[in-house]
Amino acid sequence: MSLLSRRGDIVRWQGCRSKPQLWVPALKENENWHGGFSETLLEILESLNWESLRIHDIRLRVYSQELCNIVFGGYSILQGYGFSSRKDGSIVSPPIRWGRLKKRKTNAVFYRSGTIIVEVSCSCDPIPADEIGLRFFTENLVDLRRRLLRILYRMVESASIPLDEYLELPETWIVAQVHINRDANSDEGLRLDNIPTITLMDFSRTLRLYYHRKLCKIRAEAVVHPEISLKEFFKRLGLHDLGSTNTPFYIT
Repeated sequence: MSLLSRRGDIVRWQGCRSKPQLWVPALKENENWHGGFSETLLEILESLNWESLRIHDIRLRVYSQELCNIVFGGYSILQGYGFSSRKDGSIVSPPIRWGRLKKRKTNAVFYRSGTIIVEVSCSCDPIPADEIGLRFFTENLVDLRRRLLRILYRMVESASIPLDEYLELPETWIVAQVHINRDANSDEGLRLDNIPTITLMDFSRTLRLYYHRKLCKIRAEAVVHPEISLKEFFKRLGLHDLGSTNTPFYIT
């Protein structure tokens, strides 16, 4: 707050003498107040060309003590397949890069507790929350599961171990976190790259409005923690039939 005050971006609201002190955006010349905010700011947000709903930075959770035991027991061999360890003691699989621009990255993180966290990082290429986008997303998870099991079967060299039973299908994985966003381009000539990040938090979600420097776009996002299965999460989005397919099409 002190930094924004020194820059002249915010000022103390004279109508409030209580503590903590209320701060408001600094008025520029010919600006008026509207509901405690600058009309110019509201007009800017309303004028932006907001894109459709998308998702990114997804975390899925599945439990398999048997599979984690195999991964930790054979880590020296798995290093040859691109597996690596993290500072917290977990083991992470090699990433799958996917999407038309190959900016999306998916990998699995194994913990000694038996928990497996699937990380889908795609802030620079968020997944459209529609039937096509989420179907490609599902196929990517199916492909990750297939690749992991293929590597582990090579390592244990035994078809009698039911590795497929140790790792459930993606539709049953728990959605632990997902960022839901809409992006927008600013008007030509309008500089919004120096706006501060605005974060609002309550008991169930975090809301943010910020400038995405890599994409040069304004992003409004909500961080949610559904704690429901992927299948149920899709139903809440209004999509009921997103079963897995044998051949992944998301790469194209």
